[in-house]
Amino acid sequence: MSFHENAEALYEKTFNELSREFDQLIEVIDSEHVTVNTANITAALSLQAIVITLIIMSAQLAIDDQDTADIVSEHVLAVHRLQNRKRTIIQVIGSRNVTITLSSLEIVASVQILTEVLIVLLTELDIL
Repeated sequence: MSFHENAEALYEKTFNELSREFDQLIEVIDSEHVTVNTANITAALSLQAIVITLIIMSAQLAIDDQDTADIVSEHVLAVHRLQNRKRTIIQVIGSRNVTITLSSLEIVASVQILTEVLIVLLTELDIL
C-alpha cells in the first residue's frame, strides 16, 4: 500500500472511531419544525482525525525502525481513545420551532493540543 493510501486508510479508521465514541441521541416527540444541526461536530471530528493522522504519519516517516514507529502510533491512538468519550442526549417533547445546534469545546481543545504536538514534532524533524 502506498503512503497516500496508508494515510487515507488511517484517517478513515480514526474518524470512524472518533465518531463512534461521540454518541448523540436526539429524540423528537410530538413536535413540529425541529431543526438539528450537527455539522460543527462532524467537521471538528474530521479535523481531529486529520491531525491525529498527520502526527502518526510524521512519526512513521521520522522513525527508521518500523516496530518502534508502530509502537509510537499505537500509543498516540491509545491515549486519544482514553480521552474521547462523549455522550449527548436531547429530548424535544411537544415543542414547536426548535433549533438545536450541537458543538463540543472538548473537541476544539483536543485539536489545539494535537496541533501543538504536530508542530513540535515537525520542528524537531526540521521540517518547519
